[in-house]
Amino acid sequence: MGKTLIFGTALVDALMNVPSVPTSGLNVLGDFLEYQVGGCAINAYCGYRYAGAEGDLFVPVGRGANADRITEHLKKIGVKPYVVTGAPDNGWTVAMIEPNGERTFVVLPGMEQLWRAPWFKPVDMTKYDYIYLSGFQLTNPLVARATVDALNNRRDDAVVLFDVAARIKSVDKDILAELLHSGVIVHCNEVELPQVAEGNTFDERIAYLHAQTHQPVVVTLGSKGTYYYAGPDDSGIVPGFKVKVVNTVGAGDTHCGGMLAGMAQGLSLTESIQLGNQLAAKVCGMQANMLSVSF
Repeated sequence: MGKTLIFGTALVDALMNVPSVPTSGLNVLGDFLEYQVGGCAINAYCGYRYAGAEGDLFVPVGRGANADRITEHLKKIGVKPYVVTGAPDNGWTVAMIEPNGERTFVVLPGMEQLWRAPWFKPVDMTKYDYIYLSGFQLTNPLVARATVDALNNRRDDAVVLFDVAARIKSVDKDILAELLHSGVIVHCNEVELPQVAEGNTFDERIAYLHAQTHQPVVVTLGSKGTYYYAGPDDSGIVPGFKVKVVNTVGAGDTHCGGMLAGMAQGLSLTESIQLGNQLAAKVCGMQANMLSVSF
């Protein structure tokens, strides 16, 4: 089995159902669900572990009420918390979930905006065959610089699964260009694709990314499944799973975790994507992401 590192930020999500997301100047009545420990890395890791794979999770925590909640959760899932001395509290989000399961986030950042190179000292990048990275990790230029510098220490044969994420427009273009080179699998949805790739059409954007990374490009298509492109003679759509969508929070991260689990356990690309589709569908059918306590 390939050795995998999933790293990134940890947050606390305040989940609530809303009839619709209010426009400027309006308000709606919400139905609070729960506080859930999340962040892309934790969601991906829980999907990865739920699929039966073993790997490492690295999510620093600070000091405060959110950090305490995150630390407790990490211990519950068998991960030793990495506490950064002197760091403030972790951030949190307000996640508004509409009746169709679509979610809208308001992010209130915390210590995850303070990542610097010394934080990576406990991590030996050369140990890993697969590494997960979320685009959210790159939105702060100083954090992005430290992150990409750390990734540059990986082995030449290591593969990075880069989950583009919704705020990719705010990432420094030079840092993004530095990241998108050989050995990086780009994972995104249809909305994120034109924000990370050049070209006027879907096919042109896919071709652009593949030419940069020389690795498969993976685009999730919601209920239609997942498109992949690994070369002129190796592309297609892996069908999705039918499910009544309740809550899409963490579905994309979980899809990445399932894919990574498949690849680390020697499955083919399409088999790995199918595993990701299956786990993402499972999350979409849950009111809260129970994969985090089910492995």
